Amino acid sequence: MEFKNNTFKIVQFTDTHFGNLPHHKDDLRTFDLIDEILELEKPDLIVHTGDIMWSDGVKDSDKVFTIAMEHFDKHNIPLAITFGNHDSEEGISRSELREIYENTITNKPVKEDSFIIDDKESYVICLKDKGEDIAILYFIDSGADDKFGYGTYEWDSPEQVEWFRKTSARYKKGDGIKRGIVFQHIPVPEYWQSMGNIISGVQEETNEAISAPKINTGLFANMLLNGETWGMIVGHDHENNFDSTLFGIHLAYANSSGYQAYGDVTKGATVIEISKDPFEIKTRNIQIDENK
Repeated sequence: MEFKNNTFKIVQFTDTHFGNLPHHKDDLRTFDLIDEILELEKPDLIVHTGDIMWSDGVKDSDKVFTIAMEHFDKHNIPLAITFGNHDSEEGISRSELREIYENTITNKPVKEDSFIIDDKESYVICLKDKGEDIAILYFIDSGADDKFGYGTYEWDSPEQVEWFRKTSARYKKGDGIKRGIVFQHIPVPEYWQSMGNIISGVQEETNEAISAPKINTGLFANMLLNGETWGMIVGHDHENNFDSTLFGIHLAYANSSGYQAYGDVTKGATVIEISKDPFEIKTRNIQIDENK
């Protein structure tokens, strides 16, 4: 994807949690929120970091997902997605969800370096200016439940971590500019440490403060060792929407977007603005008044 001017704007939604048909009134409010934010911000790219819908107990989850994709598609803005722990719990697989995305979204960004293991896809989107890579966006499908029972949520597999290590190394320029952003749904364990250095936003999760897996497979370490990774932005914990740092790496939460999802934090989205000259990455939350 190409920069159209000095700044490339991304709007990140997460945890919209669309449910059964006919849509609940809160689902309709979420659709309205999406429309309002996109019409206001007019981004160059939409990112959704998972739990796009519930699938557990939801009838016709393929139709629910298709309707969600059609709603984004009507804005004619490129859409990139990765999945959360609820998207394929029951009745549909991630490969089937990817097929619906491919067949429904007409304005798709170009995926590079796609890697699929255990039906989870990792891929890259490059943001360019006149053919030169300015920023690198990494999408890693962080899975669902911990099948081994050590904790609640699945960890990034060693194969995914190795994919990131090798892929991010190929995009290195050796200039020390932190141009890489990692998007996934579930936080890595290092969020527990970074929670002590919140630079903006709030940590108000009423369940476990950080719902990260118990097994650490080294993704954060490879982000750090790469030397050119700005950080990671996740969803999952609906009442966390902070930006924090650990060893100079940003570990952030996007603002939860769905009215069907639990939590008292005002619903909205996160805006990411990447400037090329001078290079800078800024994030901010945009929230919609739930009482209007």
